[in-house]
Amino acid sequence: MRAGERGEPVSVRTVVERMHASFDTAAAMADVAAVCGFDRYQASSGVMAAAEYVARRAEQAGLADVRLLEFPADGSSRWWSFRAPTSWTPLRAELTAVGPPSSGAAGNGSVEVRPDEPFAPALSEPFTASLAEPFTALAEPFAYSLGEPPAPSLNAPFTVAAYPDEPFTLAAHSAATGPDGVEVPVVRAGSGGASPRGALVVHDDPAIPLARALAEAEREGALGLVTDQVSGDGQVGRVELRGGTSLLAFSVRPGRLAELLARGRARVTVTAHDTAPMPLVTGLIPGEEATETLLYAHLCHPRPSANDNATGVAALLGIARVLASAGGDARSGAGARPRRGVRFVWGPEFTGMAAYLHDVAESVPMAAVNVDMAGEDQRLCGGPLIVERAPDHLPGFVSALAEHVVTLLPQAARSYTGAVACDTWAWRATPFVGASDHSLLADRSIGCPAVTLGHWPDRFNHSSADTLDKVDPEELRRIATVAGATIAVLSTATPADHPELEAIAIHWAAARLLECLPSGRAVPDIYEMSGREDGHDASGTERTAGREARLGEKNGARAGSALNARPLELLWHRTDVAVAAVGWIDELCGDRGGSASRRWVEDLAAHVATLLPGDHPRHRSPSSPPGERAGGGICVPRRTWAGPFNLRGLVEAASPGGREWIGGRLAEERARGYALMLALAHAVDGVRDREAVARYAGLATGLPVEDGFAGRFLDILVESGWAAETATAGEEKAGAAGRGVGGVTAGSAAGDGGTGAPADA
Repeated sequence: MRAGERGEPVSVRTVVERMHASFDTAAAMADVAAVCGFDRYQASSGVMAAAEYVARRAEQAGLADVRLLEFPADGSSRWWSFRAPTSWTPLRAELTAVGPPSSGAAGNGSVEVRPDEPFAPALSEPFTASLAEPFTALAEPFAYSLGEPPAPSLNAPFTVAAYPDEPFTLAAHSAATGPDGVEVPVVRAGSGGASPRGALVVHDDPAIPLARALAEAEREGALGLVTDQVSGDGQVGRVELRGGTSLLAFSVRPGRLAELLARGRARVTVTAHDTAPMPLVTGLIPGEEATETLLYAHLCHPRPSANDNATGVAALLGIARVLASAGGDARSGAGARPRRGVRFVWGPEFTGMAAYLHDVAESVPMAAVNVDMAGEDQRLCGGPLIVERAPDHLPGFVSALAEHVVTLLPQAARSYTGAVACDTWAWRATPFVGASDHSLLADRSIGCPAVTLGHWPDRFNHSSADTLDKVDPEELRRIATVAGATIAVLSTATPADHPELEAIAIHWAAARLLECLPSGRAVPDIYEMSGREDGHDASGTERTAGREARLGEKNGARAGSALNARPLELLWHRTDVAVAAVGWIDELCGDRGGSASRRWVEDLAAHVATLLPGDHPRHRSPSSPPGERAGGGICVPRRTWAGPFNLRGLVEAASPGGREWIGGRLAEERARGYALMLALAHAVDGVRDREAVARYAGLATGLPVEDGFAGRFLDILVESGWAAETATAGEEKAGAAGRGVGGVTAGSAAGDGGTGAPADA
């Protein structure tokens, strides 16, 4: 960081205040609106147009070296295990029910539209409909007479879905029919009646998972499928097909399928082209050193996708305007260059980051902030601002800094006496999940500490209702301030800033350790598997029947399981993370602050240990001996896959049984299953044995790890050739046991000797 006019370091608080005051909210909202207008499928004409817009705006913001790069979109090129998307630009699609309704159809074919029906227009958004042309392209929900709308002729076509009139209604990568379309019979999924070959399958049964219905439709040679099971009142949910599929698919609002089933035949038209490449936009604020920090926002998703992620795209453009106007140094003002360069990247989610890291980046960024879902109106969308921490195997100071910056944001209200600033909005810090582009950065093969800023939950996510009216300009300003100020501090830190940044790290470290006390906020699921009596687990997630059965099987033997995280294990795990966060300040500031702060953290952990309940040692001690295989040795998995872990790539490499198991776990609880699989993959470092890998995943995610879950996932890694295992002799057990909890030594966040370097990079 830079000195102020009198030579003293400029505080982090000052950086936050400057960023917040300088951020142009009106310009950012104009960018959000512009990006919302593009249909941004990963490799399409729409996302190319959006990329061209972003490149122009990045140059106008003052970024240097702005480039719009193009990558193959052939569905076969790869960056490590990440497959290039298949080029697909939808042009027009329509699904209509044709022919007279069958005998006994409700209403004898008439269609009554009332505001309280599921497919009636939402009060907050325009609606386009075509019911044999009784009314079309309504700009307001009740532009027609409130009297009885005219019913379509019994033989007139009934429009069920139309693209581009209705965003999200056409499934991504739907196969084209040709401009004239085709007329086909309609078959209900799971009915056991007529063959679906060449037919349109109607999926309206919640008991049949959509993934299974799609797989069966493709296997049976169906033309396509239409579903109302991912949509809700006033919104159409997203459906994605694999690139190159022979299927087409539609997603429609509830209530739109009855007429289609009643008539029994459909006319389907889908036109598209496959000529667009995959774009990536990058720009730079040059620094004095070659090292860079990174800001990333994914550019893709169907129109409008305002919060996911037009807001993230706009946030980075706004940050670029602020930092470029200050010469990149938000501390010293105009004309000063930052110590480290600030790299901006916009591209398709996951694949764009993979292409950037594999083909473009000259070196690994020192640290990164990923911005994904940046502007939600919290009251409308239902979720707080989220700081998703870096994973525990990497130094945690980036997390500490981002969380500290959030606490410094200006407040709109104060307490009754005015003594205390009061939030009128909510925020939370959460463990690493990796469901966005930061997953690649944080992998051991890259080793870049990265946080993600966003929102969750969001009741409009991945639906047509993610519209501009759900964006709160002030919330967008808040997240942009957090991202921009965090990167500004990371890019400008010098030895003069060491005391302040060390204090931030120590404060964060102490809070993480104190949460381990019985009165702390550590996630209860890591201590026990039992859930609440209301059908939800301790995190509030509804338990599915499949998981409930597995929980029942596991709970009886849970107390003695090596995978059951005890409070002392959690404390020592967090001690390693905290010590690494404090130690990383030396690397960031470019000096050696000594070991006093690290010793202080370790002493605090030792004292917290004395306050924990239970009969256990009050000091750090080796973990229990790792579990043995029947042959008498311990089994240590090591990664053999190339590049960052990619669950989709693993699914491609897995056996049919492995794919079925992964799909089943994701179908039951997608977020939880994904987070645990990624944490297990991150824990495979060639040092931890199987039990230690599973224990790490539970400690890092704050989620329970069922015995069979970890074992089966590791089996799939080995069976797929993504990992190999070494069985060590029994006499080595003592040495392995001495590595500490989960195979981590004191003072290391990842079993890397405390340096923060990836163990296997």
